[in-house]
Amino acid sequence: MRIDPRRLARGVMRRLRRWARVPAGPTILMYHRIAEPTADPWELAVSPANFEAQIAWLKRNRTVLSLQTFEALRRQGRLSRDAVAVTFDDGYACNALVAAPIAAAHEAPMTIFLTTGAISADAEFWWDDLERIVSSAPVSPLEITIAGENLAMELGEPGEGLTPLRAEAYTTLWRALRPLDTATRRSVVAELAERCGVGAAARPEYRAMTQAEIVELARSPWVSFGAHSVNHPPLSELTPAEQRFEIETSRDACTSLMGHAPELFAYPYGDYSDETVQLVRQAGFKVAVTTDAGVVSGRSESLRLPRMAVGDWPQERFAELFASP
Repeated sequence: MRIDPRRLARGVMRRLRRWARVPAGPTILMYHRIAEPTADPWELAVSPANFEAQIAWLKRNRTVLSLQTFEALRRQGRLSRDAVAVTFDDGYACNALVAAPIAAAHEAPMTIFLTTGAISADAEFWWDDLERIVSSAPVSPLEITIAGENLAMELGEPGEGLTPLRAEAYTTLWRALRPLDTATRRSVVAELAERCGVGAAARPEYRAMTQAEIVELARSPWVSFGAHSVNHPPLSELTPAEQRFEIETSRDACTSLMGHAPELFAYPYGDYSDETVQLVRQAGFKVAVTTDAGVVSGRSESLRLPRMAVGDWPQERFAELFASP
């Protein structure tokens, strides 16, 4: 049975946003990229124009707080029902170059969770690199063995971007690559690029922030940083020692960049277990956010705070996220 990744992505995002018409309540928003890519398999990009309209609406209609202040007030039982915190996962360069200036212009605090292994790297995040390869590959069919599984996928004619046929291949490959360790995944993605006759050069608009950009942005009163692991793995699928490495090493990298230990953490893919939460606590983090959809309440746990994913919506659609039924 063929699976259309665009339908899959819409289903995932619907589940993430399934609380989209809830009574007003404190809300943590989740963004990734502020950009207009030609292909966006997981619908994670918001255009600069829509992002600015969304932030402007929040400033007029909600109380926008830093995540630290948001959680401090929640613990004190003083968090207003209209409170909102704005967060970004992964640490794309567009967070610094596009999102941060917009947020600062509106005096809206924002938090960026850094995948520290990607900082200053001359490479795209693996899921973006995979999209680049599959979208532009001139060969068909594509055959490769991943973790002992032989995969053969038709790509159709080249030059049309992420067509439904290529999107299906993308999803198949993404699922096969996600569980791999970082070194193996990197090797397989490089093999894919070679087999497809696609160069290894990264697209500048997909890169992560550099150290210099982070250090500069850390001076802004409107931006705070948190850790998001080193290599962005599904933490619950790792051994305790591997989880500890990802959590503590990303903490130490953020400390080195900012001069103080971060108190904020975001679980990659929103994936965590009770053991993961305990390791995050032991690493000294005070606040951790998930991708579990919902508003924040007094019963929420500091290390399992829910968020609501934001789509590439115009202001009117964005406002519906906060509308009571």
